[in-house]
Amino acid sequence: MSTQPPFPEPIPSAAQPPQPGLSVPSRIINIFIAPRKTFEDLKVNASWWSPWVLTSIFLLLFAFVVGQKVDMVRFTRQQIEQSKFAQRQMEQLSPQQQEQNIRIRAIATKVGFFIFPIGTLIGGLIIAAILMGVFNFVFAAEVPYGRALAIVFYSFVPRIIYMVLLIVSLLASADPNTIDISANPMPTNPGFFMDPQGSKFLFGLASGLDLFALWVVALLGFGFSAASSNRKFTPGTAISTVMVLYGVLILAGAALKAAF
Repeated sequence: MSTQPPFPEPIPSAAQPPQPGLSVPSRIINIFIAPRKTFEDLKVNASWWSPWVLTSIFLLLFAFVVGQKVDMVRFTRQQIEQSKFAQRQMEQLSPQQQEQNIRIRAIATKVGFFIFPIGTLIGGLIIAAILMGVFNFVFAAEVPYGRALAIVFYSFVPRIIYMVLLIVSLLASADPNTIDISANPMPTNPGFFMDPQGSKFLFGLASGLDLFALWVVALLGFGFSAASSNRKFTPGTAISTVMVLYGVLILAGAALKAAF
């Protein structure tokens, strides 16, 4: 005689399929309207190539417009006039050597604009390593390097707006050479309203307080907090830490400008 169990055995439920991550366009859009969604999604897929490529496209477009609209020889002369170190170097040359040196510098400067994407890649690699080290060792953020890279390059995306505004300014200006593309091309920081030939330390300090730069700094801190595996690592702590690091960088840059 067979016996039946008093209760039927439970039927194992099917495993829930993993939720699909955000698409690249969604990540880019959310950086502006809901950055937490983008940064939390980096836990699923920490790909960082897309934001870097997108930013590089606009950097190359900016370089092309600069090459067409800005007199590189005049721009180079202005850069020399603003640097005591460069002026001392030029004073040691004959007039003919000075002209030759300026032409070479102008060509190098024009080429330099086109290799900005490589510079942002190297800079991103360094920034990600530094911030990952600080947050992991000091705050136990538990953010791997690949995810740190993605945080950095997605945080740079708002700079695209800055580049678009600057491109429009160069195209619309009656004399693009009057736009100081090396320091303060637009009124997004207090340094724009100061005399660059005055106190260079205060000028460098004020120039560092740029709205777009502070936007990126805030995103970096918020991104490391949102993408961290440690729930105790708060956005306030992360943003404050990046702000302090950026403040040190501003002070060092202002001191170098005052010295050279």
